[in-house]
Amino acid sequence: MFRRLSFLSVCFFSFPVFAQSEAKPKDVVTYKDHVSPILRKHCGNCHNPDKATSDLNVMTYQTLMAGGSSGEAIAAGSPDSSRLYKAVAHIEEPFMPPKAPKIPEADLAIIKKWIELGAPETSASAAKNATRKVDLDLASVSTGKPEGPPPMPESLPELSLPQTKRPHPVTALAASPWAPLVAVAGHERVLLYNTDDLKLIGVLPFPERIPHVLKFSRNGKLLLAAGGRGADVGKAVLFDVTTGKRITEIGDESDSVLAADISPNQKWVALGGPNKLVKIFSTETGELKHKIKKHTDWVTSIEFSPNGEMLASGDRNGGVYVWEPETGSILFTLGDHKEMITDMSWRADSQMLATASEDGRVILWYAEDGFPTRSINAHTGPTPTPLPRGKIPGVLSVNYSRSGDFATVGRDLTARLWNNSGANQVAKFEGFTDIPSRVVFTHDGNRLIAGDFTGKLHVWSVKDKTLVGELTTNP
Repeated sequence: MFRRLSFLSVCFFSFPVFAQSEAKPKDVVTYKDHVSPILRKHCGNCHNPDKATSDLNVMTYQTLMAGGSSGEAIAAGSPDSSRLYKAVAHIEEPFMPPKAPKIPEADLAIIKKWIELGAPETSASAAKNATRKVDLDLASVSTGKPEGPPPMPESLPELSLPQTKRPHPVTALAASPWAPLVAVAGHERVLLYNTDDLKLIGVLPFPERIPHVLKFSRNGKLLLAAGGRGADVGKAVLFDVTTGKRITEIGDESDSVLAADISPNQKWVALGGPNKLVKIFSTETGELKHKIKKHTDWVTSIEFSPNGEMLASGDRNGGVYVWEPETGSILFTLGDHKEMITDMSWRADSQMLATASEDGRVILWYAEDGFPTRSINAHTGPTPTPLPRGKIPGVLSVNYSRSGDFATVGRDLTARLWNNSGANQVAKFEGFTDIPSRVVFTHDGNRLIAGDFTGKLHVWSVKDKTLVGELTTNP
């Protein structure tokens, strides 16, 4: 079920990384050098991997920062807002350690200073700052076409990135909603192409390693790139499309981010991955607002509805849920898929959600009641390798155009175009030499772009059903 994505998730994390050294500040207090010994001594008996009371494990930086069943344990930058500090300092019940004296004042002072400095893991890591403010001009955000020329890259900074030996598989692909612009994932980079003339415009750096997700904001002004390195680091980054400037980073995950999206009002970024959690962060402060525990397996797909009122998430076990982003409460459980959710796409009117799965189906869900209006065996052709008897080729991506038609790609080495209701297949596109992984419409709906595991992208005319060009992740 997960063979191909597993290959990406493991093998492509094996590329070398070039570490940057930083001078060690004299007054820095870190988790590794100062806080961890204190927590292990006073809290480790109850909050460890084997006995994580209240789901809190203080034995590693990642698990401590993830918090427990009561929410975040550490509010970086603010000891008075940190549950762990208030508990060990006996400021707020439950007092910790339980049925024992308060830990020494010298140890409390170290924990307090560490939080005030931003709760860094090591001296080389950047301090997490809960008081940061990122100005995205939220008051002027519109989900419709922005005034003036649509956002396009202008004089992006020149980069010197090493050339890869071969094209990077298309692990992520996104098209601007208003401009002739497509973003495609490369190794430690994001490539930007003009979809009219198919020329490379520029490259954005992604040193976090592999971008597994690319999403444009609904007004096309921002590009979200999310991914990381397996079992090591995961992060989402927001870029200014026009300048290529790295505006902010969201999340500090201990594993690669596999699913992410930015809300239409640009207030929230939602993340998901191997930790089986859906996390919703504030873009302004980077603060974790909601941590949702419902999925039973890796979260593999996330998307906000165009009106911003719903957030859909899917997992490796075939589970799909719809949430209310503001409160984190569940709206619907969509349980018809039997295998991994590979992709999902909302129709422009927010009335329909399309989910794609390795079980070979695309299901269209009515947003008002969560009812499945149509289930489509989208890809039924022969596959490069034989499938088990009765197995339908998996669907790896689905994408709605603004007109309401949608496209899919699957393990039968085809891309397919469907009408609004999904009742009729409008066209089938072939010519792939390896399994296609992602598909998108261009901003005007006139072209369809699909990328495969060889790093090649096919560009077709929707009207003429003809191939008009090819792109690559290794230009």
